Amino acid sequence: MRLSKNKKSIAFFTFLGFITLIALFFWKLDTKERSLSNAFTIFGTYLSLIGILISISQIQDVASINESTKQAIDDSIHRLNQLVVIADLSKAIKIIEEIQQFIQQHNYPIALIRMKDLKTILIQAKHNQDVLTNFNTTLFEINVNELIKDIFKLEDYILGVRNRNFNISKISKNLGALSTILTIVETKLKNN
Repeated sequence: MRLSKNKKSIAFFTFLGFITLIALFFWKLDTKERSLSNAFTIFGTYLSLIGILISISQIQDVASINESTKQAIDDSIHRLNQLVVIADLSKAIKIIEEIQQFIQQHNYPIALIRMKDLKTILIQAKHNQDVLTNFNTTLFEINVNELIKDIFKLEDYILGVRNRNFNISKISKNLGALSTILTIVETKLKNN
């Protein structure tokens, strides 16, 4: 076991103090004052002071360990949150691919369900600090809002509400653009 600098200093000064006390006891005190009870009193007081110094040193060591542990925990939580976001973004990219396949197969009700799942994932990711710091939040917001509009348009189309602005290929293109953006964010997070 290695001694810290504080413990080495305490050990050195303890030894030096004992030598000094012994010298003072035998050479500076009168013969009458060199009683056993005075020796116990002097050395007991000295040992009490050393005990206090050791306690202070241990408290400082524990505080230092506590701070290091807290920092390690915070770093681990941050990295874990980052991994969760990366997993969510990967899942979102896969969902976009599924939606595009459902659109190509004209299976719009299932595409709509998956678009709503995608919206939920993106709203959660939007509030993650790592996404906010690694990406232009305005562009992210625009794409999420575009997805929400596309969900409404597709929902109206499925329900039979005809809208001149409805364009299934535009929805597919918007999804492709969103996939590209999510891939960029995912890559940046993976490289951090």
